[in-house]
Amino acid sequence: MANSTSAETASEREAMWQRSGGYLVTQRGRHNGARVVHRFAMVIMAGAFGWLAGESAAQAQACAAPGTVTTACTTQADCAKLTVGDANGAKGTVVGIPISFEQGPNDSQSGQGFDEVAAIAFTLGVPGTGDTAPLTFDCTGGDLANDAVTPGPGLTDFAVVIENAQCTNRNRCLCPDTGAGQTRDNFVNVVVYGPRNLPEQGPVQIPVLPASGVLVTLNMRIAGDAPDSVPMHVFSAVGAPAKPQFGANLSIGDQAACDVSANGQGRSNVFIGDGTLTATGPIVTPTPGGGTCVGDCSGDGSVAINELILGVNIALGNNPLSTCPAFDANDSGMVEINELISAVNAALNGCPPAS
Repeated sequence: MANSTSAETASEREAMWQRSGGYLVTQRGRHNGARVVHRFAMVIMAGAFGWLAGESAAQAQACAAPGTVTTACTTQADCAKLTVGDANGAKGTVVGIPISFEQGPNDSQSGQGFDEVAAIAFTLGVPGTGDTAPLTFDCTGGDLANDAVTPGPGLTDFAVVIENAQCTNRNRCLCPDTGAGQTRDNFVNVVVYGPRNLPEQGPVQIPVLPASGVLVTLNMRIAGDAPDSVPMHVFSAVGAPAKPQFGANLSIGDQAACDVSANGQGRSNVFIGDGTLTATGPIVTPTPGGGTCVGDCSGDGSVAINELILGVNIALGNNPLSTCPAFDANDSGMVEINELISAVNAALNGCPPAS
């Protein structure tokens, strides 16, 4: 389902999905979910969306040759719409980033077209360029925390997958083991498709995404040293910046399991609305050898329980140091036991006066 103007080859796209089972936001056990996710994820990004067509009761006609995206949709009323909502919050805190979807205008063709989109895959840059990660997920055991991703209220029959959540068979992801030399991604690979539960055999009825509303909310933490403004950009085959190496350009498929990312004239069938994260509060920069209240991520002169939890997660490698540099009192590049103890003392007894 990926756009054919995308720079990567089909084999490279498939390899991207083979590196990780992804983070599946459903109530199923991972042993079953991983099989479905792996199978679907590879085809949705590699342009082989046809396996669903072969099993789907909705498939009553052959798919037209997918269009090649060469121009953006500039008129919202003519296209489906994917919108990243603006967000704001204090540095060191978690904010919800809502991503909404709206079906395209009625094309009078039952069961097909960009007015009946059934699956969508995209990469959200936060910002997706450069080497820093001003927005990160809280992680547990090398995977996203349970409340990291919230599916929209109309997605009970859909699976939401964060493909680059884990570093399984890869050296970069959203929840890396930084002590093992893994790198944190500053982009999020998202796939939404249905049905969430596939029958072991028999026909598959592909559900259509809701007409409009929140598709998913990403609950991400603002780094302590984040800039005051962070662009949040959905990558596409046209426009700048180019997608990250292991990201993907926006693509959509309809209920007939056809790639409908572009029309016959090469225009994208999705209007993209990017968002901005506004980070408030001072940048928390520790002074080598002390001089700040260890663990005071927000810079408010005290250490809260959520900041202690964040410090532990940094020490375990579940969060990057950039989410709260105030824990690194000796400027060693890591959080050590004595620094956690200092933060606990500050939480109990108050921050010591600056020397």
